[in-house]
Amino acid sequence: MIAAVASIIAFAASRTEAIKAEPIKAELLETQEQETETRTIETVAAAPEPTTEAALIKSMDWDADEAYILAKIAMAEAEGEDTEGKALVILTVLNRVWSPQFPGTIEEVIAEENAFSSYSNGRYDRVEPDEDCWAALALVQIEHWDESQGALYFERTPEPGESTWHSRNLVTLFIHGNHTFYREEERDGD
Repeated sequence: MIAAVASIIAFAASRTEAIKAEPIKAELLETQEQETETRTIETVAAAPEPTTEAALIKSMDWDADEAYILAKIAMAEAEGEDTEGKALVILTVLNRVWSPQFPGTIEEVIAEENAFSSYSNGRYDRVEPDEDCWAALALVQIEHWDESQGALYFERTPEPGESTWHSRNLVTLFIHGNHTFYREEERDGD
């Protein structure tokens, strides 16, 4: 166990050195790594009971690779939006992860067939997150900003009179920038 903790600490230290040139990204990843290091040490010391599924709901506990995936989907889907618009895309992904009707990991949610047009059309593969995407991720993870109202879907805001699958089949929550955000209709017993 001690060797595992030492390995995680060494990984965190090397990861932090590699990204010092990018302040927002570095701060976010450093915070994640410190939290992982602390949780690992506490886990070894306390040997807690196994984690239940309920404890993972609304978890902000993701690793550096998942952080990159979230920042990248924000860039692919909301490059022209403000920081909050990018954060809303990130939150929509997370809302899906936290929902039992979608896959349970960030990567699986983004890669789900036809879930995000930028993933389906290849844009996701061609972009790299900019500083504002990392700021959006910090807004969500560090500042716990969440104005998503539980949105599970979004799309480019339809033109007046334009009918889309989203507008016909989902409940409209709000518009932010060029995106309209939606959730599913609540059913009896939900």
